[in-house]
Amino acid sequence: MNKHDIKRNLPRMTGRLGSCGYDRWCHSFTGYHKTTGKKKVFFVEYSVINPELGGKGPIMGDKEFQRPAYLCVKAGAFGKDGCSQKRYYGIEEMDVAGTFLKITAGECFLSENNIWGRIQGEHSIRWSLCVDKKVAFHVGYSASKGIREINPFDMYWHAEGMRTNYEGTVTLDGEAYDVTPESCHGYADKKWGRDYTCPWFWLYGSHMKSAKTGKILTNSAFAMGGGNPVVMGIPLYSKPFVDVYYEGVSREINYSAPWTFARMKYACGAREGKILWHLKAMDLHTAMEVKIVCPKEEMMEAEYQNPMGVWNRDLMIGGGTGKGEILLYKRNGRRLSPIDRILVKGAGCEYTGKR
Repeated sequence: MNKHDIKRNLPRMTGRLGSCGYDRWCHSFTGYHKTTGKKKVFFVEYSVINPELGGKGPIMGDKEFQRPAYLCVKAGAFGKDGCSQKRYYGIEEMDVAGTFLKITAGECFLSENNIWGRIQGEHSIRWSLCVDKKVAFHVGYSASKGIREINPFDMYWHAEGMRTNYEGTVTLDGEAYDVTPESCHGYADKKWGRDYTCPWFWLYGSHMKSAKTGKILTNSAFAMGGGNPVVMGIPLYSKPFVDVYYEGVSREINYSAPWTFARMKYACGAREGKILWHLKAMDLHTAMEVKIVCPKEEMMEAEYQNPMGVWNRDLMIGGGTGKGEILLYKRNGRRLSPIDRILVKGAGCEYTGKR
């Protein structure tokens, strides 16, 4: 449902998560080259890991019995010529606000309304953007304050910006790109916890067109996450977090509302140079079938470290150029009434699975 809750976007690394946990804020948006008009899908991530173990410089956890502790800022672009750059900061290099989201470290900044920064390496990328989160996906009680205090889950998720308007400029290797609210198809969310769920899939987007009317859907977005969440060490199989915000109406299927009898089947795999996602989900009121495909050459494998210091334990692959369709239905008992067939472009897509 479109319920904003910026408190869930605050840093959560206290208590046990302070020494064995992570916060990860993700942003994705489309920019257009100032001269040629060529579009490119960009991403920016800010990740804090084990802050209570930190020091003046980043601790990479490369010594025996040592856990990592740092802020990692990652930025880049998806596509055939995609790239990714990282910069690490020590915990003591960060300036963190207490009652609202604000993290500053060196040349990088994160808040609810602005992101900016610069990373220089094999590639050079600089970004400065205003952020306006229009539509949220509130996953419900599974990330509520009471549940967070008990801390039973390995991973939590909140999509404060399922549809987000970005405005500003990105400069990649000296080439400037304009990012505008009308064409950015932006998305912003946060994940946190003590580990990453595996298997896990994640789909999102707002570049949507109605096959029924032929019109672009200007007040719509979707976000879908699911897999095998782990609760108190016990995996729960094929649990959905799904929301299709269709022209102002939220069509949500969420296992954290057990009275709706939400259920899901999904598959993800590689075929002929492509990664495919196929999802079927329903509850008492809504049903949907989702098919998304993304060329493998336009995706990249993410390098990541969990709070225990293990690098790339599972395969995490992501992209931002997926396309496909969402078949959306209203359910009344066994009867399914079609709402629309939604054509999707520029979809964000990620999959985490066993190597």
